[in-house]
Amino acid sequence: RYDNTIGQRRFEYEDGIIARSVEASEQILRMAQPFVFSKKELDQQHIIHQEDKNSSVYSLLKDLRNRITLQRQGMGATVLVTSVSESLQSSLFAKNLAAIISADESRTSLLLETHPTESRLYGDLDAVTGLCDFISEGITRVEDVIYPTGVPRMRVIPFGNSDFSDYEYLRTTRMRILIKDIIRRYPRERYTIIDAPAVDEVSDVELLNEYVDFIVVCVPYGEVSAIQLNKGLEKLDKNKLLGVVLTGSPRIPRFFPKFMK
Repeated sequence: RYDNTIGQRRFEYEDGIIARSVEASEQILRMAQPFVFSKKELDQQHIIHQEDKNSSVYSLLKDLRNRITLQRQGMGATVLVTSVSESLQSSLFAKNLAAIISADESRTSLLLETHPTESRLYGDLDAVTGLCDFISEGITRVEDVIYPTGVPRMRVIPFGNSDFSDYEYLRTTRMRILIKDIIRRYPRERYTIIDAPAVDEVSDVELLNEYVDFIVVCVPYGEVSAIQLNKGLEKLDKNKLLGVVLTGSPRIPRFFPKFMK
């Protein structure tokens, strides 16, 4: 009798997972996709695509995606992508990680830009509101700063139009509200990628530790000493550190799992 009860609960649990998976798949199919980037536009945005699938960069991103999804076992995840020394390469890596995750038709991704970037993932819209506008309470609803991108199943919250002189907003109540909302909104099929400033340039980046499941640190090739790297890593939760990516290498980007844990 006891064994039957355990078996019944297991089947109910598995049936529940299947039902939620089907529901999530139906929601993904209903996602609006007002435009899709052409190959030329993807290249202009420096976004990886199917024709790059034999490249080392594509393989690295796919491997990282698999590490994240396998560890989460059917749940979504929040990944902090930051850097040591400079943020340009880490921003490129963050948006490509979001793109490679959404390439899987059973998953969606959301890129949260927490510092100014040069990306135009939302297409030809001239005046877009974003994170800064939500923080300053010019926008009250989170959904009003989430935009479709030219990559299917990928969404973005851009940094926005406001001119912030510092990064104090990372410690605001509005920032906590936004992050908790987007994590709760689609708990199973959505993967949120937080594109953060360099950890050694903005000390408040470490405040994002508590909201994320994984952390990836990008390090520009030949520009960071071991002392700088260790100082940067000290500000991050090493239990969540997935690895370090060496960017800008004259050969190929390299990924070091659990680096210096």
